[in-house]
Amino acid sequence: MRQTALMRRWSSVIALSALIAAITPSAPASGSAATRVIYVAPVDANAQPLAGVSVSLDVRGKCEPGSDSVPGPVYRCFDVGNSILDPCWADHAEVGSVLCLEAPWSQTVVKLDTGIPLPPNNEPVPTSQSHPWGVRLASGETCLAAQGAHDRFRGRVVDYACGKRYRLVLLRGMHHSHEPWSFDSAIWTGTKYVAGRRQAVRVAWFGGPRAAG
Repeated sequence: MRQTALMRRWSSVIALSALIAAITPSAPASGSAATRVIYVAPVDANAQPLAGVSVSLDVRGKCEPGSDSVPGPVYRCFDVGNSILDPCWADHAEVGSVLCLEAPWSQTVVKLDTGIPLPPNNEPVPTSQSHPWGVRLASGETCLAAQGAHDRFRGRVVDYACGKRYRLVLLRGMHHSHEPWSFDSAIWTGTKYVAGRRQAVRVAWFGGPRAAG
């Protein structure tokens, strides 16, 4: 995963500085060790910007329906310099406008204006909690869902890169039949992956707003 298209793509995403993303927590999980579930988006269920959302950049570009990391009514967008902004949510307060978050824990958004109506995306927010957008491990390290090409380790897809150096990765197939949720992991040595230990998930973020029911 060191120099894959995934890493190059992430490095091209416009950096966001400090936060106010809207979060909608789920019902509290039972037990202090239970994984906390959070839904996050800069808009409400009616695609209206949430009060207090802080815009770090205002750019122009184009968008296409869908996302590499968040399912549902979201967009993958490109500014005039071809930097990737993904995921983005339609901002119905302005025609052709979207609000984009680099990560679920980002504190500001990038606003992108296309100048034309957005292509429709009527996909519902999924109710499945099998593939979070990002997680915080019991160690405190944060991990973000991979975009673009995915590496493999022992036949398993590498789905998440953790920390700033991406040395720790999480493998596809979250264990969520019991609390806390967890992932199998691998560690990048600089030349290859080696098996890591099971990683417990303290917080799991999903792209929202949260689906009704």
